[in-house]
Amino acid sequence: MLRQLYIRDYALIDEVTIAFEPGLNIITGETGAGKSIVLGAFGLLMGERASADVVRTGSAKAVVEAEFGIEGNPRLKKFLEKKEIEVDQNILIVRREVLQRGTGRGFINDTPATAQLLKELATFLVDLHGQHEHQSLLRSEDHIFLLDDYGGLSSQVIDYHAARNAFMLISNEIEGLKKRQSRLKEERDLFEFQLNEIQTLAPRPNEDDEIDQELKILENAEELQSTANELHETLYSNEGSAHEQLGIAREQMQALSKIDGAFVGQLQELNAAANSLAEVIKFLSDYQDRVELDPERLQKLRQRAIELSKMKRKYGPTLDAVLFRERELSAKLEESENLTELIADKQVEQKSAQCEASAAAEVLSNARRAAGNKLAPLVVRALKELGIEKSQFEVRIDRRELSAIQIAETPVVLNGVPYAAGSRGVDEVEYYLSTNVGESPKPLAKVASGGEISRVMLALKTLLAKNDRLPLMVFDEIDVGVSGRIAQKVGRTMKLLAKEHQIIAISHLSQIAAFADVHYLVEKRVVKNTTVSQLRKLTDDQHIDEVARLISGEDVSEASVQAARSLIKESSLLAA
Repeated sequence: MLRQLYIRDYALIDEVTIAFEPGLNIITGETGAGKSIVLGAFGLLMGERASADVVRTGSAKAVVEAEFGIEGNPRLKKFLEKKEIEVDQNILIVRREVLQRGTGRGFINDTPATAQLLKELATFLVDLHGQHEHQSLLRSEDHIFLLDDYGGLSSQVIDYHAARNAFMLISNEIEGLKKRQSRLKEERDLFEFQLNEIQTLAPRPNEDDEIDQELKILENAEELQSTANELHETLYSNEGSAHEQLGIAREQMQALSKIDGAFVGQLQELNAAANSLAEVIKFLSDYQDRVELDPERLQKLRQRAIELSKMKRKYGPTLDAVLFRERELSAKLEESENLTELIADKQVEQKSAQCEASAAAEVLSNARRAAGNKLAPLVVRALKELGIEKSQFEVRIDRRELSAIQIAETPVVLNGVPYAAGSRGVDEVEYYLSTNVGESPKPLAKVASGGEISRVMLALKTLLAKNDRLPLMVFDEIDVGVSGRIAQKVGRTMKLLAKEHQIIAISHLSQIAAFADVHYLVEKRVVKNTTVSQLRKLTDDQHIDEVARLISGEDVSEASVQAARSLIKESSLLAA
């Protein structure tokens, strides 16, 4: 229940605190006095878009704050717990601030809240019905939402939606695989040519480096062989060679070491040097035999180097990149071969997902038809109570068949027939109405007057409220287009509904205001050369006077006061 609403510097409102009570809270006032401004401020708390235009001229920011009692609302408490918002003593305080530059911020029990979070919160607190929503009944695409709300079909809708999403996900995968398969087919010839070109050359890892090294040796073989031979002679073959001189030095060092032990270590060093020199001499001898001039080998290596270089320019820039491209091409060709099998497997999954979505759609559709069959007579009965005595109301549910070739494109196939399926199933719901005897029902948008639309909406809201047990309902001029005894019937319906729900309603009709449990008046005044809107709760006598004003206008006579007393008394008896 909404206990209190505080508004400051919002549009024409300077500052006001409104304490609301259980039952039917009626707000009246002259046109332009600011009745809808109050509900506009309340809508801001429910997550509606904030605009700098709502900030009162000369003020830094607009502030709207509401206090709710949330006893007996376990769904809301569970929502708040999930959002980690603490609640103390079953009191919920929602606050919204809008700065002059257009930015704003929201709070739920002092916890910062986005506009989206406020919108989610609103679904647990209030059914806010503005004037524009009368027209939602003229849009047949909105009818399905009202029917699903009445039938309590949210779980069936969620089940279907999840199954449909699973089908769509697999279908998108298949579509992507088919596109890739088609693209690979177009590129297959090129891939096979490129792979064959690389595999024919058959490069090895690091082969280009190995060839470069071998080429360097072959191209310098004559110099290498000649220099190695000279070095071998210098170290070993020539008279007075290093090998010979080192042998003499070893003999001398050995003689000295026999006299003085200090030379023993040095003798060991010369022996080691002699061994190392022997290794070098052996290497040079073998190297001369190994290195040879081979023009044919040199030519082959040069040709191979040229071929590898071309391949690197084409697929490189390195040999590693060429080898990577070879593996990549092999993988793509292998993938192309495997895609047909993969697509076939996915199509089996798609068929299974289609069966699940079809089953969920059928369950939803059957539940929706049952709800429609139940709703129609209840609407007729409610419309009778609202003054439309001989109405006929039908909930028509149709489906749109698709062609047989589209059977794999839709998530719903029933008895072998594919149907167009949206996010809420295969059903297209539209309300049909007749308010005159002898006339067959026609689409609601084509036959209903403004007053009839308001009453149909009120009838639906009444039925929905009984089903959902909404804690608070807000109506902005639900009485548009009605007057006289019909307005009294509308007021009685709202009064009876207010026995189970707190209702806040803006009205301009005395017949409805007479039913108020609590009556509030919005007035526009000039204070310090500034126009402000004020809202005040009326006493019982002031309630009578305001109903009298609604009857007769500005000049309230004794006769209109007596008429107001009579109307209020009659309203009390009708709602008993």
